[in-house]
Amino acid sequence: MEATKERIAKGYSHSAPRYDALAGHLYLMGIRRLLPRARTGPMPAILDVGCGTGVNLLEAARWFAPARQLCGIDISPGMVSVAAAKAAALGIPATFTVGDAEQLPYDSGQFDLIICNSVLHWFKDRGAALREIGRVLKPGGQLLLICAASPGFREWFAFTDQLRQLIGLAPHPSLVPNLPTAVEVGGLMQEAGFVLDHLANPVHLQQITDYESFIQLMSTVAPLWSADLPPELEQTVEQLAAKLMRAAFPGSFPSTWAAIEAVGTRIP
Repeated sequence: MEATKERIAKGYSHSAPRYDALAGHLYLMGIRRLLPRARTGPMPAILDVGCGTGVNLLEAARWFAPARQLCGIDISPGMVSVAAAKAAALGIPATFTVGDAEQLPYDSGQFDLIICNSVLHWFKDRGAALREIGRVLKPGGQLLLICAASPGFREWFAFTDQLRQLIGLAPHPSLVPNLPTAVEVGGLMQEAGFVLDHLANPVHLQQITDYESFIQLMSTVAPLWSADLPPELEQTVEQLAAKLMRAAFPGSFPSTWAAIEAVGTRIP
């Protein structure tokens, strides 16, 4: 079962104000690994699908300046609001829209480069989203894609089920994304009309010792585990989670980190 779009939008709107402070550097690290692989001419039109707070699009704007067009789209109104405010403060003429990746409100072949960083794993129909991305990308244009991958964060997802029960909430399978594999993502990209220029699947096990910071980060980048709690209880629940995690995992908490990084060129 997938998380509903409404719950995703609500969860990320709630985490938007603190998103950059806790997680912005992680997204910059990812997109900076892929931007050197982009082959685009002068004055490109760039779209960020699942733009969040605009971190990726604004970095691409700096990287490829000047750009002909800068657009971002996200299902979360709170994220779009933060992104638009940042662009305005920087004097960058970017347009941010609340919308669905499976029904992009853009013309066919409108963009030279599309970024999709850390959102594909939330899409209910990943194939449809990739086909839409291919539709609005001009032939020969590129997609820079990063997403969480199986078996990433499996320890955290198992712990949140236990935590919800301890605080009186039932486990809820729709709160956890069904993370894809590299084989799945590569196949879907090819089916959507892309030639794979690059596909990597880094996986490593982290030992977390700062429980409070880790839980704040996960509550920000994967906020659905507590999305049905009143906002005023957020800090209390995070503190309780840290206490319970420390009791269950004295010393360190194991956390598998796994990602897919891909670059694809749309077949002419």
